[in-house]
Amino acid sequence: MPKVSDQYREARRDEIARAALRVLARNGVRDTSIADIVAESGLSTGAIYSHFSNKAELARYVVGRFLLPRIDALESAGRSGQLVTPRQALQGMLSVFAEAGLSPALVLQFWGEAMVEPGLHDEMLRTAAHLRASLALAIGPWARTRTSDETDAASLAAETARSIAALAQGYIANTAVFGPRAVDEYLEGAAAVLAS
Repeated sequence: MPKVSDQYREARRDEIARAALRVLARNGVRDTSIADIVAESGLSTGAIYSHFSNKAELARYVVGRFLLPRIDALESAGRSGQLVTPRQALQGMLSVFAEAGLSPALVLQFWGEAMVEPGLHDEMLRTAAHLRASLALAIGPWARTRTSDETDAASLAAETARSIAALAQGYIANTAVFGPRAVDEYLEGAAAVLAS
């Protein structure tokens, strides 16, 4: 039997994830079954289960494939000393929705399911911790421009990262409930509220 390459395996996982995202957006997280994903993808049940055993694994893959690379790029910029402002970090996070075709409504549904499903809850907590730590590293150079004390700068970066995550959650929830909104429009509105 020929050996399956990592590239083939990754392409198949992407194919399954995209089919799952389409079905999840249509049916909702609670009402989507593996059988629905099988029908959408045209693959066998075995093919799906050989890549994802449950929704938590699928959620982990989607976050890892689409959101974390953007966050890791921001973190890398911060580690290299590049000045990433909190606004730029938030904009970088939020632009992934349009670029990757991720539905804010679907993210909101996953959050809701995570409140009652232990596997998804644990995954959400791990993702949130990774997100906040990466954001703090990304904006570290910016925080160091605000204070010369390294401990104060680290504290400022951590607190600001938490605020960036909260603003991102606000965008996701607002867009999911009230419809699409341009990221730049949201940022301008948030800046106006916070400045007053």
